[in-house]
Amino acid sequence: MAPKSFANEIMKTTLGYFQRRPATWKNTVGISRSPYCMPFHSLRFSSSDLSHNELLERFNMFNKQQLLNMKGIGQLKANLIINYRTSNGSFSSLDQLQQLRGFSSKLIDRLLKSENHLSIRRYPPLIDQDLRKSIQSIVSIDLGFKNFAYVHINRELTLLDWRKLSFPTMTSNSLQTTYENVIGIRRTLPAADVYVIEQASAIPHHGASFNTGIPLRILEAFLYCVLQPNKVVSMNAKTVQSYFNLSKGPQKKTDAINKVLELMNGKSKYHNVTFTNQQISEFTSITKKDDLSDCLLQALTFYDKEVFDF
Repeated sequence: MAPKSFANEIMKTTLGYFQRRPATWKNTVGISRSPYCMPFHSLRFSSSDLSHNELLERFNMFNKQQLLNMKGIGQLKANLIINYRTSNGSFSSLDQLQQLRGFSSKLIDRLLKSENHLSIRRYPPLIDQDLRKSIQSIVSIDLGFKNFAYVHINRELTLLDWRKLSFPTMTSNSLQTTYENVIGIRRTLPAADVYVIEQASAIPHHGASFNTGIPLRILEAFLYCVLQPNKVVSMNAKTVQSYFNLSKGPQKKTDAINKVLELMNGKSKYHNVTFTNQQISEFTSITKKDDLSDCLLQALTFYDKEVFDF
């Protein structure tokens, strides 16, 4: 490809990427807005912190619509609460509530704090209702500076495939090569109804992160465009971190790996994922497990927030 025509292709690719992203994801003066951020005017603050007894009373007395108005309580969690009360009666403690899927201690702490206990509009869905009903499988993608990983998982939460691939180091004068490599990656990805990419723009762009953050955003834009016309969405890593109650900093990788091991052992309170013996053996034998772990947790977060929770 001639330099001029390739430059035009780069421009169309990058502009097309940001134009197709939902409006709330566009950057303003370099500030990246999360798709799960709420506009300030949609918030209504309560007057004081809730006590444990007050919060417990709400979980025992609220109807489904009232539960849905609580931050962090979607359709899935509201149904779990209603079904538990129907079968077992009222909750006797918040500890008992935490035995339900998705009710972490971190969520309870947020609900107890007045600055986080808000009556809000739910974030706009990333996919429309028709697609939500028809989704049979998704591919979750983790882009790294040198590595690329993906997980293919169906609606029944059966793991169909997961792989970790090396990716040539990207330099400032290798955009054409990088674009060609991304097209090669596209050919390796299985067919799916939705592709979920970790949002590279959520990486802080300062200090040591700057030299990796910008190339990752370019990779994200390239991949977004070559995956068209399929549905492609970006997910902020903090959304996954919050959903699975992962630690911050270096401990986050270990937490993510442990969550996947719990899933494999059938001890997770979040999901029942079906693995083959070969998949379990391969995962336990590799040294660096965090990329595949991040991919799987991102896929499960997407299913819960965007498919099952409506």
